[in-house]
Amino acid sequence: MTFRTFLLILALSIAACEGNSAAEHAAPAPAADAARFVSFVWSGAVTPGSATVKARLLEEGARARLVVSSREDLSEPLYTEYHAAAASRGNMVAFTVKNLKPDTVYHYAVEVNGRVDKDRQGRFRTFADGPASFRIALGSCAETGSNHPVFDTIREREPLFFLHMGDFHYEDLHADRQSAYRGAFDRVFASPRQSLLYRSVPVVYMWDDHDFGGNNSDSTNPGRKAVRLTYQEYVPHYPLPAGQGDVPPYQAFTVGRVRFVVTDLRSERSSPDLLDDSAKTMMGAKQKDWFENEVRTAQEAGQLIVWMSTPPWIETPGRGSDRWGGYATERREIADFLRQNHIDRMVMLAGDAHMVALDDGSHTGYATGGGPGFPVLHAAALDRPGSIKGGPYSGGTFPNRSRKGDGQFGILEVQDDGGAKICVDLSGWRYEGDTGGVSQLVELKRCFPVPPLQAGTPPTSGAPPS
Repeated sequence: MTFRTFLLILALSIAACEGNSAAEHAAPAPAADAARFVSFVWSGAVTPGSATVKARLLEEGARARLVVSSREDLSEPLYTEYHAAAASRGNMVAFTVKNLKPDTVYHYAVEVNGRVDKDRQGRFRTFADGPASFRIALGSCAETGSNHPVFDTIREREPLFFLHMGDFHYEDLHADRQSAYRGAFDRVFASPRQSLLYRSVPVVYMWDDHDFGGNNSDSTNPGRKAVRLTYQEYVPHYPLPAGQGDVPPYQAFTVGRVRFVVTDLRSERSSPDLLDDSAKTMMGAKQKDWFENEVRTAQEAGQLIVWMSTPPWIETPGRGSDRWGGYATERREIADFLRQNHIDRMVMLAGDAHMVALDDGSHTGYATGGGPGFPVLHAAALDRPGSIKGGPYSGGTFPNRSRKGDGQFGILEVQDDGGAKICVDLSGWRYEGDTGGVSQLVELKRCFPVPPLQAGTPPTSGAPPS
């Protein structure tokens, strides 16, 4: 052994002993053999300059960091800090990437114990910093672990993000233990098609009844705390106004001049069997105050409001209904608020009912004495048997034909050039299981007047993730 070789070996040994001081800045090894350590990855909480990626590692104590690059081969990467998997957190690790460029595609992979898992490489596009035209996909209601081709169909549309409006699984859990809810997530990600979609497209997700508790579940679900905590562990989400811990995960974010308001209409709701009066609620008092403030602020800021309400809004009042018709007093209070505050730039997206359905606003005005409505698009079911709930809908209803192997979803297209209007194109789609084709079921185009941006007006952007 030469003296030079001896010095090289000595230097490598010292670096290995120093651990973090050397490894934190070391480039990842090129071998893609970390797959045995990573169960799944997905992204969300995207803004013009940041994103969050969460991953489940298979080995407790494994150390991981995220490799991020604007190049598909992950060259010239950025690195996050290291995080270690802990069984107390379901072996989930969360990476927040900051200082990114707006409107840019980024590729990412997880490096575990020095090896990069390129088999589970993902991607996301940061939001534009200012007025923007974009496309999102939306849907709900899929059998646990479904591997339906509809998930490939959604991915191929290359949406900016996928809005999952509930019934991520159908485990109908009432267990007061996080392991049960963690297992449900794991079974969903065991689906190759779903796993590929969720690491190829950022996800915004809110539960409905079957993935929160059981059918028509409400705040009395014994597993409420467990499912809330598991949501925060597993789901890449925007900052939660209610805080952390045993809280409802409602949230809001901005893309260009569009404010998305995502409500939790399960974990705070009263039983549907109660008398329908001012005490009966889907939102709970704090969330309702937050919702009204979000909507009022967005209207004043000249933004288009997109409200994600999981259950159907249009329905005749009726005690015992799990939909807004069973909470007609609160629905009227919300409608009165919208009219009194001149909220005239809003679109609702909804799931739950296993159908595509569209209303142009003809049947959505529930304010006292009547009032203006807003468009509603229902998008379901991703693969479940068809059903029709609520109505009437001006654009008709299209229940899923599951016996033919169909799957359904929605698309929201936004066109905004920064001028005096924002236009939307709402459409419902069906993957036809008997032919393998894709057909459009319904469509509505609508433009909303907005105050044009003035010179020197700062661009809008989403809040950075927590």
